[in-house]
Amino acid sequence: MDKKIVFTFFLIISTALFSCSEWTEMESIDIKEPDITAQNPELYAKYLENLRAYKKSEHKQVYVWFDNSEKTPRTRAHHLTTLPDSIDVVSLIHPDQLADWELQEMNEIRSQKGMEVIYTISFDAIKAFYNAKLEKATDEEPVAALFEDFLVDSLQHALSLAKKYEYDGICIEYSGKSMLHMREPERTEYTKNERIFMGIAADWQKRNPEKSVVFEGKPQNLIDKTFLEKCKMVMVSGKNATNENMLTYHLSLAAVEGVPQSRLGMVVSATSLNDPNKLYGYFANGELAMQGLANWAPMAHNGIEVAGVGVYNVSTDYYEPTRTYHYTRSIISSINPPVK
Repeated sequence: MDKKIVFTFFLIISTALFSCSEWTEMESIDIKEPDITAQNPELYAKYLENLRAYKKSEHKQVYVWFDNSEKTPRTRAHHLTTLPDSIDVVSLIHPDQLADWELQEMNEIRSQKGMEVIYTISFDAIKAFYNAKLEKATDEEPVAALFEDFLVDSLQHALSLAKKYEYDGICIEYSGKSMLHMREPERTEYTKNERIFMGIAADWQKRNPEKSVVFEGKPQNLIDKTFLEKCKMVMVSGKNATNENMLTYHLSLAAVEGVPQSRLGMVVSATSLNDPNKLYGYFANGELAMQGLANWAPMAHNGIEVAGVGVYNVSTDYYEPTRTYHYTRSIISSINPPVK
C-alpha cells in the first residue's frame, strides 16, 4: 500500500476521533483506549488494517526493548498493548516464564498491529552470569569447569525459548573487542568463544529461516561477519554514548567491510526509574539520550543513513508527563515523519 495513503488514513482517523490539535502527528493518537474502539469499531478496524499494511511497506524500523519483569501488572506501563502502534519490533528483556496475559498481549500486538516480538541472547550477559556463578559455586551446586561448556548449554536453553513461546525471532547481542593488541593465549580463547557463540547462532539462523534475526552490539569486532548477511537489522549500540557526536562515532566504527551499511541502526537507552544520579539514558550535558536520538537519526552521517532506531528499557518513557511514551513517539515521528 502506498505510504502516503497509509499516513493519510492515520490523519483521517485522528480527525474523526480526536481534537484538531493532534491531527498532524500520527503517534499523538492514543487509539488503544477501549472507549475509542467502542465509539467507531469499523473505523478502528480499518485503521488496524492500514497499520498492518504500513508495517509491510518500506520505512525506517523502530525497535524497543521492553522490561516485562512485572508479572502482576499494576499500571498500564506494564502492558505491551500500550506501546505506540508504529513500533515495528518489541524485544522482551525477560523472555522466559511468561504469564498467560503476556502471551495474550504478544498475540494481540502481533495479529492486530503487525508488531514482531523477539528476545535478546547476549554473550556478555552469559559470561557475566558464569563468572557470578563461579564465585558462589559449591560442591552441592557446581558450575561447569569450562566456560565453553556453560556457553553451549546456555545458548541451547535460550534458543529453545523461540519455539516454546512462539517468538518471531531473536536478537544476538555481541560487543567483542579489538584483537589488535591481544597476546596469543587471550586471542585463542577469545576466538574460540566467539566461534562457539556465533556458530551456534548461525546454525539456528539457517535452520529457522522463517524467524527474524537481528544483531546488536559492535559488528566491527566480529571475526567472521558472514552472520550479518541475513540479519534483518544490524543495530549499533549507542547506549554508552555521551553526546550525538558519539553516536556518529559508533556508527562510523561499525561501517567496515562485511557489515551491511544499508541495514545499520542505532540503539540508545531510556532512563531508569532506579537511577537518582541519572547515569542511564542521559548524555553528559543532561540531555535525554532518546531526545538526542530523535535529533540525530533523520540525518545522514558520513554518508550513512540509519535504517532504524532502537530504545532499550522503553517502558520508563511511559511516565513522561507530556504524553505517554513522549520521547518514543518523537523518535518515530523524526525518522518516519507523518504526511501533512
